[in-house]
Amino acid sequence: MKFKINKKIRIALLFIIALILVTTASVLYREYKNPRYQAEIVQLYKYNNRTNINYEVFLKPNILYEQDRLGEGEVYITEFVDYIRTSYSYEFDGESDAQIEGDYEIIAQVEGYTGSGESYRSIWKKNFILFPKQKFNTKEKGLILKEEISISLDEYNDFAKQVIEASKISTSVEVSVIMNINLKADTGNGLVEEKLNPMIVMPLNTSSFEISGNLAEGRSGNIEETKQVQLPVDNKKIMIYGIIIGIFILVLILMIFFTKSKIITDPLEKKLKKIFKKHGDRLVALNSDLVITTESCNNVKSIEDLVRIADEIGKPMMYKHNTDYKEIKKFYVTNEDEVYILDLNETFVKNELSNKEELSNKEDGAVES
Repeated sequence: MKFKINKKIRIALLFIIALILVTTASVLYREYKNPRYQAEIVQLYKYNNRTNINYEVFLKPNILYEQDRLGEGEVYITEFVDYIRTSYSYEFDGESDAQIEGDYEIIAQVEGYTGSGESYRSIWKKNFILFPKQKFNTKEKGLILKEEISISLDEYNDFAKQVIEASKISTSVEVSVIMNINLKADTGNGLVEEKLNPMIVMPLNTSSFEISGNLAEGRSGNIEETKQVQLPVDNKKIMIYGIIIGIFILVLILMIFFTKSKIITDPLEKKLKKIFKKHGDRLVALNSDLVITTESCNNVKSIEDLVRIADEIGKPMMYKHNTDYKEIKKFYVTNEDEVYILDLNETFVKNELSNKEELSNKEDGAVES
């Protein structure tokens, strides 16, 4: 059994279903064949830097301490201090072999200054080389540097006093013992450049002091690259698109095999559809029939005749509106006291009689021959 649907509606539905299928299928195809990408940071090389300074404060013979040295983190009496032994170490550790090169040195920097914090201002500065610059060049995963330096505090205190006396400027003075490290590592995935300056700091021209500075530091680094990484297929979307395609294929099959276009067999309906299609823009619908007297009534034979009259006198064609097409029987054109009428019932009756007469004549002619 096939359901009848208006021909235009059926064609429109078939077109819409086909459009949905094509669109969904193309999206599904793109999901498979045109993968999506996302920017992702990829780590190519990872490395670590570690610096450390250890020290011991050796003492002159004195009346206070029995031991000859003091450990880290204490307060030291300047008059009792003989020298300070420091141990500097630096370690570079990479995740794979690299061409590592660079240099390092250890210097003592005596500096006169005023203020502190944001108001700090250097007045003068003097550098002393304790360990001359040494170069290194190796191809390894890492590098370790170790050096021991003895610092004579009296030497730097004497120098500071000489500067103050000569310059007549009384300032705060300190000595910083710094290990300057410059390193470059060619990893094959990029170049690593590091500059580190571990140091210990001691005030000068004071009766007692504490040791401070950048004694230990650890920091890591990465060589990174931004790559476009392919995202996996979204299986949830694929499933949704597949279900949509399946549903509309089923609907399309049902539309093709279980529906058919509604064919108009009623000649009156055909005629009305033709009239409204061709002349609908010049038709005026009325709520009731026109009041017509026989004296003013003029019947016309066809809709074409009525159209010509309407064009001639410049008037619209009118009809009584009805939702049932069978009740739309007459079309009018009015001109002052005259009315021109096309009666579809009369037209169809005359056409039927004419067709029957013509058919009868053909049959009689066939018998005589």
